[in-house]
Amino acid sequence: MFSENYSRQTALASVQKALDPDLSDGELAFLARSEEVKVRAAVAERPATPLTTLLKLASDESMVVRAGVARNERPDMPADLHAQLAEDKSAEVVFALIENPAVSDALVGRLARQFHKEYASAARHRLASKGGAAGVLGRLGIPTG
Repeated sequence: MFSENYSRQTALASVQKALDPDLSDGELAFLARSEEVKVRAAVAERPATPLTTLLKLASDESMVVRAGVARNERPDMPADLHAQLAEDKSAEVVFALIENPAVSDALVGRLARQFHKEYASAARHRLASKGGAAGVLGRLGIPTG
């Protein structure tokens, strides 16, 4: 009945809607339940998304959505949520967490000491890029703060 192009246009319109800076908490919560992964991921990355919605999205079946939560720079994100994401089986989620400047150096330092070489290397690089004592300790895989 509808063309494939129609559903693609509808999905793109939903993603555009999720990027609207004037959305209410209710609208964000509604979009977080979308069938479209890209829409849920866009909502997950928004610092203005309600915390309860982010907590649900952190357990989403899609690694793209969980990575969106890991990239979210919300300053009051609970440390235990970041710790949960650090244990994710998806490399995309863990790398997004390491790159997020809102994630504590202590958690990044913990990732710097992991057996997973790529995580450890990325985490040490982030800490080393801070310079000063954090940089020296980061190269050694020692958390700061």
